[in-house]
Formats: sequence, C-alpha cells, structure tokens
Amino acid sequence: MSNEEKLDCLSILSEKTVRQGTLQGTIRCQVLSIKESTSKNGSVFLDIEVADQSGNKRIKIWPESQAYSAFLSLPQDAFIELSAIFRYTPFGLQAYAHALRTLNLEEIEELLNTKGNSQIEKDWEFLHAKIATLKDPRLRLLCQQFLLLYGEKLRRAAAAREYHHNFRGGLLRHVCQMIEAADALMLAYPSYNWDLVKAGILFHDCGKLWENDFQEKGFAMKRNKSAELIGHIPLGVEVVNSLWRSLQKNEEFLNNSIPPSEEVRIHLLHLIIAHHGLKEYGSPITPRTPEAWIIHILDNLDAKLEMFRCAYAEGKEISPGIFERKPPLEGNPVAPLDKYSSFLTFPEQSNPFLEAYDLPKKGSERQSEE
Repeated sequence: MSNEEKLDCLSILSEKTVRQGTLQGTIRCQVLSIKESTSKNGSVFLDIEVADQSGNKRIKIWPESQAYSAFLSLPQDAFIELSAIFRYTPFGLQAYAHALRTLNLEEIEELLNTKGNSQIEKDWEFLHAKIATLKDPRLRLLCQQFLLLYGEKLRRAAAAREYHHNFRGGLLRHVCQMIEAADALMLAYPSYNWDLVKAGILFHDCGKLWENDFQEKGFAMKRNKSAELIGHIPLGVEVVNSLWRSLQKNEEFLNNSIPPSEEVRIHLLHLIIAHHGLKEYGSPITPRTPEAWIIHILDNLDAKLEMFRCAYAEGKEISPGIFERKPPLEGNPVAPLDKYSSFLTFPEQSNPFLEAYDLPKKGSERQSEE
C-alpha cells in the first residue's frame, strides 16, 4: 500500500504503536516461533515471536488477515517482510497482516549486517581504547587476549534474555556504559584499583557469551547446555582462569610486580563471583572489597536505567508523566524531572535523560487512550 510506513526495526514499531495506537507499515525481521492459540472468547489467532537487532517482540495475528495462512507455511527461523495494520492494545501488539513474503539472501544479509551495527562499532572501538589505557600489564594483556579470542561472540551476545539489553550487541553496550560510569566515579574515588574495576566490568558477565548467544546468521538466542548446567558466573570464572593460565609464562606475569599476580587473579575472580551482590539474587558470595561493590552497583544501575528507558519508549502513558508498569520495575515508572531552567517556557528537549535516549517530551506525540 502506498501510504505504508517503512519501519527500521521492531523497537520503533513498538514505540510508534504505543504513541499512535494504530500504524500501517512494513517491517523486516526473523520469525522465531509461531503458535496457533485460542482467546478466552473462543477466537483463534497466531501468537508469533519475531526478532531483529533491536530485540524480540510478540505479535498476535488475527484470522481476518489476508496473510494468516501464509504464516503457517513459513520455514523455521524464516526471515520475512510483513506488511500490516499494527495496533497497540492492553494485551500487546496485534496485527492485521495483508502481505507476507520471505526475504532473499541479499535482503537477509542486509538485515543482519546493517541493523544496529553503527552502535556496535562505536562500542567496539571505545572498549578497545579503554582496555589499552590499563596500567597493569597483566590485566591489559588478559583483556586484550579475551577480545582477540571471544570478540565476535561479545559483539553479538545479549546482556539478558528479557529485562535489559536483550538485543544483539546488548552485552557490549552494557559493558561500555558501565566503563563510562566507572570513569566518572573514578574522579570521586581515585584511591581504588580502577584497572581492576574495568577488567572486572569486562569479565563480570562474560559467561553470558554462552548463556545469551545469538546465532551468527540470525536473531535467535538458542539455549546452550553448558550455560543451563553451569551458569554464567562459573563459566566466567573458568574463562578467566583459562586465559590466565595461557598467559602466566608471559614476562609481565613473571615479573615481581606489585600487587603479586596471584593476588590480582583472586581479586578479579571475586568481582565475577560477587557481582550479583546478594545471595538471594544468586550471588555465591557477597562483595568483600570496594571494587566488588562498585561493580555490583554499576551493574545494577545500568540495568535499571535501561529498564526505565524501555518503559518510557515502549510503555503506554496511562496518565501525564506516569507509564504502565514494566516488570521487574516496581510500580508505575514516572517520567524524570526536567532540568532546571530560568526560562518561563521550557525549551524543547530540556531533559538530558530524554535527550540521551531520543524520547518524546511529556505529552508530545502521544494520544489519549482509546
């Protein structure tokens, strides 16, 4: 249809349908699952899960859709172009699909290679630059060896399956944001070992390279037996120990440096083991050093702020400045307070939190509930 909007990614589709209520558009993505279900009133519908660089979404396809039967004949993990009238409802995203086709190989490569890569490349360069500044040669070599061996997995892994940074490159984004926050915190607390902190940030979730690993050629996050049976914290400990053993005959590891190499290894392992903070949150041991507390707090802070970002971007504004609840956040998220200005009329985009995530101002581009 001539008036259809071409949507760049699923997160934009979600944000626009929340704001506008109904949207007619076309989206390219990968289908992860298709399930025929029945509503409480007996209506049959398709519950599909789709994914792209921005994450996963569930969409209900109604039988009135012209393309309903075409979904049932799709091959597993198919890459598609879907044209539909999308509608936001309290029960999630729904679509009346009037056109569906599978992508050709060239279109699939374009989808895989262009979506989100700009941010991934920026994060990748940032991370390499920060690792190069580490003064402790043992930690610097360890981190560089990790990036050399596991860099491709890091570039595509997610930080979580649901609640935060659950997209391709999400773990890399999470690590870089934590390092940026650590740089700011270092100015206030210069006496701590910030080389150790930054190395710990890189390794704290490195076990998720197996736990939250995306396909090399797709957006499906397959389950991994090692991750299921061992978990990302023990896997992270094994990764560091294995890398350390491979480097311990290196000159920098053999020198009589201060602190001793074995002390550095043990403290780094503690940062991985204790980063969940509390035992009820799955931490085998609670943080026992300032550096361990710093990593736990930064990890939790960055995850929570990403949850708020998603709540503002994709949640319905149920009252001015109040958004529908998005688990695991408690209660309804409230829009952050505008930055102070001496102007009687606040300028557009005056809130730095909204600017950073390109979110609409309160009341702008949002329509009242139907």
